[in-house]
Amino acid sequence: MARPATAFRFKDRIFGGKDGSMDQLFAVLGKWKDAVYIPPKIQQSTNHGGTFIFNGNDVVFAHYDESPGTHAYPSEAVDVAIREASK
Repeated sequence: MARPATAFRFKDRIFGGKDGSMDQLFAVLGKWKDAVYIPPKIQQSTNHGGTFIFNGNDVVFAHYDESPGTHAYPSEAVDVAIREASK
C-alpha cells in the first residue's frame, strides 16, 4: 500500500529534490524495460527494504524504507560510509 511518503519521494525525484531527478530514474528504469517480476505470493509484493552500514558489529547507519520509493538518500549513506572508513 502506498503511503504519503511515497508520493513525496516521487515528487522529489521528478522535480529534482535533494538527490533526485528524472534523468537518474529513467537511466535506471531503462535497463529494466524487459524485466517483469510477479511475486509468487501477494504478501511478497509489499516487502520493503532498507539501507544499512556497519562498522564491525555496530550499526552506524540504518534506514528502513517506509513504503515503495522511500529509499535512503544515497549521499547520506555515502557520507556515513566515508566518515566511518576514515576513522
